[in-house]
Amino acid sequence: MHNVVRAHWFATATVALWAETAPATAAETMTTSRCRRLPIVLLLTLAAAASAGAQEADEPPLEHPVIKPMAGAALIEDNSRMDGFGQMKVRYRQDRRTVNLTAEGRFWHLEYQLEDTETSRDEIVANYASEVSRVDGEVIEQGATRMRFRIFNPGGSTTWGILDTRAGARYQIEIIDEAGLDLSLEFDADAMLGALTTTGRVAIYGILFDVDSAALRPGSGEVLDTVAAVLKGSPELRIEVQGHTDSTGAAEHNRQLSLERAEAVVAALKLYGVDTTRLAPRGLGPNQPVANNATEEGRQQNRRVELVRLD
Repeated sequence: MHNVVRAHWFATATVALWAETAPATAAETMTTSRCRRLPIVLLLTLAAAASAGAQEADEPPLEHPVIKPMAGAALIEDNSRMDGFGQMKVRYRQDRRTVNLTAEGRFWHLEYQLEDTETSRDEIVANYASEVSRVDGEVIEQGATRMRFRIFNPGGSTTWGILDTRAGARYQIEIIDEAGLDLSLEFDADAMLGALTTTGRVAIYGILFDVDSAALRPGSGEVLDTVAAVLKGSPELRIEVQGHTDSTGAAEHNRQLSLERAEAVVAALKLYGVDTTRLAPRGLGPNQPVANNATEEGRQQNRRVELVRLD
């Protein structure tokens, strides 16, 4: 078995994507235990800028920065491309409700040919499914020959993918990279205190939770450090910690989830030594949106924690 390079992504809550095609039948259901493992690499990389004098022949092949090909797969360059903007129609489902959306962002169409032409189609699907699940992405629809998935990236952005396999160990992946929130707008301690003093509230997007859960994810520590520093430096402050969600799913479920997330933030701040009698958790669910829930960007902005000064 080849070694797999490990990577992790962290992001905010999400819901399931349905395939536009018919769901896989029972006959298509894949038994992964019988598949040979041909590892893929899903690796978040830092892009290095090419030198000004580089020759075209030295340029690397077209490759997505997150979703890598399987070992032994060669890119079919004539059939592959990257466009600055594209769309992908998806359907979310949560709490028995279906929402039709259009994901927008940078679009990739990548086709590959495996050197081992005996590799079966279900082996290709099994390996991508294994890697997506390992990095806490979501396998949304999986059959013997196709798969749809999403990966949650730092900053609240989402990468959508559709894997489609062909005979002869050939496969293609279509990808949409949605734009994430601009985390440069996060507050340092002085700016956060200033906002609480002047406007009485501040929205925070760097506190991350597992999907449909109040469990805090790694990557939230830096923002919690800042919040704790503000509260410990201003012992007179009393704060309402508000949880907010988008409008996807049942409103009552979202209100309860947002309350549990607010309570999780209060519990985390207690570990920082903050006197939690100064903090009041409150769940508002989808009741106070700050952006349009019809777009992914708007929903990302609506999924947030707010700190509100209590006079």
